[in-house]
Amino acid sequence: MTNRIMQLLLLALLLAVGIGQAQAETKVGAVNMARLMEAAPQVKAASEKIKAKFAEREKQLVEEQAEIKKMQEKYRRDRDVVSAAEREKMETALREKVREFKRKSDAFAADFSEARNKALGSLQSDIYKAIAAIAEAEHYDLIVSESVLYVSKRIDITDKVIARLQGK
Repeated sequence: MTNRIMQLLLLALLLAVGIGQAQAETKVGAVNMARLMEAAPQVKAASEKIKAKFAEREKQLVEEQAEIKKMQEKYRRDRDVVSAAEREKMETALREKVREFKRKSDAFAADFSEARNKALGSLQSDIYKAIAAIAEAEHYDLIVSESVLYVSKRIDITDKVIARLQGK
């Protein structure tokens, strides 16, 4: 019985040493994707390009919104002093203007979102290539990003990825 306990203790000790050695050889890195998406020059350039592409439509929407506000103020100011027919005409015009604005605004948001997602999707490839290049060059076994509760600065390679992307 004592011999059996000694064998189990020896086996446990060997396993513990083996696991410790395996862990010591594994190199792990982490990337903060949120910070990377804020700091990568390609992301900034793509965002500026998209904003420029949609600037005119956004300006038109802002102007239409101001026009609707003026129409609403005029309606509130004049509704008690105009005839019922004129009040009905003002309400109909206001409703139609608001409906048209909402349609244009929804279309703008959908188009902007689609363009942004398309641009960021193509940038993801560059980001993953930069991460893979660093991982291979520096012999990382594992690079993690999302759903990590804590990352030591010692293994965070986000700055290296940003530097590599800035070099492109």
